[in-house]
Amino acid sequence: MRLPIFALLFGLIVAGFPTRSGSEIYRWTDERGQIHFTQDLRQVPPDQRLDAEDRAQQKPGVSPVQIYDAPAARRKRSPSSANQPAGAAGRIHRILVQRAGNSMRVSVRINDQLDVPFVLDTGASDVVLPAWAAEKMGLDLSNARTGIYGTANGVIEQKIVTLRSVSLQGARVENVPASVSESMSVGLLGLTYFNHFKYHVDPGNGVVTLQRNQLAESGVLKGGRSAQQWTHQFGLARRRIELAEKARDEVPSSRSRRRKTKQEAVERLERELDLLEREADDAHVPFTWRD
Repeated sequence: MRLPIFALLFGLIVAGFPTRSGSEIYRWTDERGQIHFTQDLRQVPPDQRLDAEDRAQQKPGVSPVQIYDAPAARRKRSPSSANQPAGAAGRIHRILVQRAGNSMRVSVRINDQLDVPFVLDTGASDVVLPAWAAEKMGLDLSNARTGIYGTANGVIEQKIVTLRSVSLQGARVENVPASVSESMSVGLLGLTYFNHFKYHVDPGNGVVTLQRNQLAESGVLKGGRSAQQWTHQFGLARRRIELAEKARDEVPSSRSRRRKTKQEAVERLERELDLLEREADDAHVPFTWRD
């Protein structure tokens, strides 16, 4: 019966997590000059949507190569870089992708254990793992914290895990945050993976080029996330607690059973914030990133 509180929570979450349309591949550039690709037009800033729609209508085979090269990641390639290990800066991975309609699909090795189909989506904040894959690998989700995500069917909660490794044809990243989707049969390869690379995407020819950017090694990334992403994680977690406390306080004291249920919801979210703090501690996230 507390519809206003629910509507407020729903509206705040929807504003932070747009739903996915899946109709085209859209390209947009953020304020740092980083180019993103997504199948959800609402992840594109409003002032860039018309241009993104025009680019999405280009015919296959004529799309230019799109490039992201983070300034902090630029390195001069040495003649011996071709002999460096898979995770080293300078090693270039050229990956053929499978076109399925407007999607770019690849097979990704998870935890050195299971090959899982993924769609490339640099507009997605996290890697998203299908629940069937998590179950097949025996991942324990019982004590995992949850995140809020927008889908075509509305706002949902998804468990969040840290994958030991995510490897795309040798381009390997360890300790990758990911959410687990009950509704998707194919995963999304998002920024918690792509943050580790400067990448060239040629959707027309179906080629993705990855080169390690060393942002994690230089401290720009912690646990696969940037300072902005960590701040968003903590801000959303605290806002969920505030809204849950407000919903609890609006219940008359005479309705003890309902008030108890609301209090339990507050305590669950407080435990999840504690789990986020532990995750940040493990990733050596500065306290300034948690404000």
